[in-house]
Amino acid sequence: MCAFNANLLADLAHRRVVVFLGSGVSSSAQTRAGTRMMGWERFLVLCCDSVSSDPIKRLIKNLLKQKDYLSACELLKSQLSEKWEYLLRAEYGQVATPSNLHKAIINLDQRIYITTNFDKMLENAWRDNDTTSTHYPKVLNSATPAAFNMLRDDSKYIIKLHGDIDNISEMIFTKTEYIKGAFENNIYSEFLSVLFLTHTFLFIGFSMNDPAISQLIEKYAFKFPDGRPHYMFVPKPVAHEIIELNKKIRKLYLLPYSAMDNHKELEKNIIDLGNAMKLREKEIVADAKAALITPQNG
Repeated sequence: MCAFNANLLADLAHRRVVVFLGSGVSSSAQTRAGTRMMGWERFLVLCCDSVSSDPIKRLIKNLLKQKDYLSACELLKSQLSEKWEYLLRAEYGQVATPSNLHKAIINLDQRIYITTNFDKMLENAWRDNDTTSTHYPKVLNSATPAAFNMLRDDSKYIIKLHGDIDNISEMIFTKTEYIKGAFENNIYSEFLSVLFLTHTFLFIGFSMNDPAISQLIEKYAFKFPDGRPHYMFVPKPVAHEIIELNKKIRKLYLLPYSAMDNHKELEKNIIDLGNAMKLREKEIVADAKAALITPQNG
């Protein structure tokens, strides 16, 4: 079993971890068509094939090589018009069965799950795998003032930070939508900033290519150099220098794993993390009981 940071285990045991899921998690589930949900880059490459203008198609492919997904999305949406919405629904509106990775993530049993995905996978995974809750989690399709209520209640939440496939007009996918919905949205930035300060983030299936998220976590690390770190599972290989750089500028501890066999090791690591969390919970309960029965001096 992996050796996990003691602070991370304590925060999991106290339900102070925000589980942040990217498209890599949705890609672990199989659709009824027998395929896997596409990540951003693969989906945009597919959309690019529908562009009629060869020069613009080459421009979009160059943007994708540079991992400038937002600009690529902007051009694709303008070029494809109504077909853009059709392609989005065709991919992210699919019915799929939650994977074992989803099950392991839900079994971490945290109160707050955030995702940048548009599909229904997280809600379905929670319904199928949460065996302890008596109520469904509250699902919010954006960072609104209502999201701050989670800091004052005990409910469970799913925050679909960039919107839901059922309401494409309000999704954050292109550069223009990102500027309006993330960079220029004070609620978006304040909500995440508060959570970075009050909770520990565990990123799964996510990369720091997202400009708004990376900027906010770097701002947190600069303002609170003594704050608790956050954690992110990343596929190998990852250079030692990159690991150290993320610690320095983001207070982000990378947890490398092998991507072989469809990221099977990631699933195992999260199962191990859940088991270690449960063991830590038992230790916390035992310590509390011992403190009650131990005579106090003086």
